Amino acid sequence: MSKALVFVGGFGAPGNEWPLTPIRRSARERGWRTKYFNERLVFGPLATSAGRLVDLVDELDKTHDTIVVIGHSMGGLVAEHAAALGASIDGLVTIGTPHQGHYLSRFGPLPVMRDMGTNSAYLRGVAMIPGERPPILVVTAAKDRLVPKSGSRPNRPHTFLEVSNVGHLRVIFDQSTAETIMEWADALAEEIAERHQDLDRAPRSGRRPNSPPATS
Repeated sequence: MSKALVFVGGFGAPGNEWPLTPIRRSARERGWRTKYFNERLVFGPLATSAGRLVDLVDELDKTHDTIVVIGHSMGGLVAEHAAALGASIDGLVTIGTPHQGHYLSRFGPLPVMRDMGTNSAYLRGVAMIPGERPPILVVTAAKDRLVPKSGSRPNRPHTFLEVSNVGHLRVIFDQSTAETIMEWADALAEEIAERHQDLDRAPRSGRRPNSPPATS
């Protein structure tokens, strides 16, 4: 079964941090293909980045059975928006993501900062997009001084993990965090594989197993 993990960086992230993380290393050891989303607009708007992520995920969906997207900080908002737009995302992990916005961002000069502001029009718009969304694992760092725990939780069902003794950036380099994320992703992939097997075993076209084809 082919599995892909897509990494989306945060605001100001250089883009070369993910290969150094235990998340990426653990994913490769567990048989996941890793992909880095390089079409993110650093200065915004977030909607454009989300649309580009949809295109990337839908292309990966042609050759992979399971796709999990991991977004750090702002990257989690991009991933959540892509999921809301109907991208073929099976699971979503956000790490230190301001799902409730950030009170200082609304005063920023850049479009991306205003998008991330508390109760921004952007965040309200994403929340109002109808339709189902993939399961989400929300990770927050106990010592995160940029995105507090209260602002990191989305207004939809989610699995929550708080990591002690690390901050906003250090959390993606934490070994225990990587193990928890990959255990969650592996369990999701196994569930999807079992579901596909059930569909393969199900009778096709309304016929019962071993029944002869209908005649006219």
